[in-house]
Amino acid sequence: MAPTVILIGFMGSGKSAVGRRLARRLGWQFIDTDSLVEDRAGRTIAQLFDSDGEDAFRKLEQEAVIKSIGGQDSGVGRVVSLGGGAVTSRTVASRLEKEPLVFFLDIDLETAYRRACGGARPLARDRAVFNRLFSEREKSYMRLARFIVDTRGKSADQLAGEINSLLSRQQRTGSA
Repeated sequence: MAPTVILIGFMGSGKSAVGRRLARRLGWQFIDTDSLVEDRAGRTIAQLFDSDGEDAFRKLEQEAVIKSIGGQDSGVGRVVSLGGGAVTSRTVASRLEKEPLVFFLDIDLETAYRRACGGARPLARDRAVFNRLFSEREKSYMRLARFIVDTRGKSADQLAGEINSLLSRQQRTGSA
């Protein structure tokens, strides 16, 4: 079975950017579950939130995550970037607990907000909600991650290199 690297973390932590670069380095497939949801819904996440609500989005997100993590083995590894709130699903969290290569991209609150506000992220519209979600989700990220990667002061390329090094170390020791 080809390996699956899973990137988790709060919105703005760089999961998609790092995931793309890491997959390119490894010659693996890259899957962004937010993009899968948008493709399936035929709308942006913001449009989906506005028209159908967060619950409808979370249902599609859960389906996309489970399919991406447990999808067909193509013989090629894959890097899967999860949406920031995917860990709030019990089904997703339970699945992640079984995965050996879950990386938490740890970001500070101010940087996350600076990156996420003013964009198309529905849960970044209200600073108080954003702060609360950051605090609540951080516990889940820490619990579910096998590896914690500090993003502070690092580019997406540097972070992809750091994760690649961790993967190489895991392969040498046979722990994954």
